[in-house]
Amino acid sequence: MLTRILHNSPSVCTFLERLDLALSRPQLQHVLNLVDGLLVCDSTKTLAELQRQFVECVDASNMADTLRIAPWRANDLRQPVGAFLLREALAQARTTGKLTYIAVSLDDSISAKHKSTRHLAGVDWHFDHVESTPHRPRFKNGLAYLNCNLWIGGLAFTFDVRPYLREKTVRRLNRQRPAEQRISFFSKLHLARLMLSALQALLPDDVPVYVLHDSWYASARLLKFTHRQNWHTLTALKGNRKLNHRRLDQHSLTLRHQRYAHIRVTATDGTQTSYCTRTLTGRLEDLPFEIRVIDSKGHPRAPRSAYFGCTDLKLEAQAALQIYGHRWGCETDNVYLHTRLGLGDFRVRSYEAVAKWVAIVHLALGHAQWRLLHERSPRLKCVADVIRQHRDEHTRDWLRGACQEAIASGDLDAVMQRFLRLAE
Repeated sequence: MLTRILHNSPSVCTFLERLDLALSRPQLQHVLNLVDGLLVCDSTKTLAELQRQFVECVDASNMADTLRIAPWRANDLRQPVGAFLLREALAQARTTGKLTYIAVSLDDSISAKHKSTRHLAGVDWHFDHVESTPHRPRFKNGLAYLNCNLWIGGLAFTFDVRPYLREKTVRRLNRQRPAEQRISFFSKLHLARLMLSALQALLPDDVPVYVLHDSWYASARLLKFTHRQNWHTLTALKGNRKLNHRRLDQHSLTLRHQRYAHIRVTATDGTQTSYCTRTLTGRLEDLPFEIRVIDSKGHPRAPRSAYFGCTDLKLEAQAALQIYGHRWGCETDNVYLHTRLGLGDFRVRSYEAVAKWVAIVHLALGHAQWRLLHERSPRLKCVADVIRQHRDEHTRDWLRGACQEAIASGDLDAVMQRFLRLAE
């Protein structure tokens, strides 16, 4: 078995020290090993596989006990990571003079598990709105979660990741728990409000804030919550939403003879896309304030429109759609969480252990984003480059350590047994 890690990464150690986590030294060491293993391992990230990455490491059962029975909570990791990354991004944006506005993106996703997986508390069947069609709904077995991504002055990072349980799942789990250990049910909209509430105390008052989400989160209650924080909302809307008591798609028919305004939106990779837009202003149902709706098409003869609502009435369509493009940060987060950091690879059963696993995966992603924040260069352009560099650093350290030990001891077979774990 080829190991990969001889010593813990100095960068990860520095990151954890700056977080000032309220964990004991053994707990901190286990978390450190898990984060290092997640960043290095390129296969399915079970605890046994993470343990195999180390030349010397505790048994995988100790890692499992850290998640299952150690007396710390997921919030002990989740809150410090988000607050620290936010402070770092704000400081750098102020230094460079790019702190013009803050974009907060909300999105949910499902980390798939095998369809026969039944006995892990966070795993259940969820409606998959990506794969579903109007006449053919699709469901996926896995862990559903809500992600909050922030964009500040060109810097994007993950502020929070929280697992979601269906109400039916919560009832089933609570039947087997004593009253004092029962889990509370939170809808996705409630989780979104909890994330925004935690964020509100950390954001500066002198910078405009735009909350971005798709039409699944465009509820009147969430829009009013955002409005009470003196923030703006940019959201996709469905054509059946009513503006001034008329459906949006009916407004489009009324305006079909009016000219479109042609705008160009620049994507993250620098490519530009043209859109044809019209704007409407009025009140959506159940909202006490006005909202501007952008009717957008890729081409004037396109059969359907896409609708976007913006509560900042001073914002033009060009600027609004450009800001809405920052939602791409949630999509890249989901790719890294699923494919690079193994969010869905857990094997622990209890909900508390699953929540800790999600927090540790978020910690690993936060470390990579923190390094990218401070070390961005032509070689480090994205989180994938940081993960590759992290693995290269461990490879050099591992090879140097093996060579030094072979030279010092002169016993090549013993060195190979230790570094390749041939005795197993």
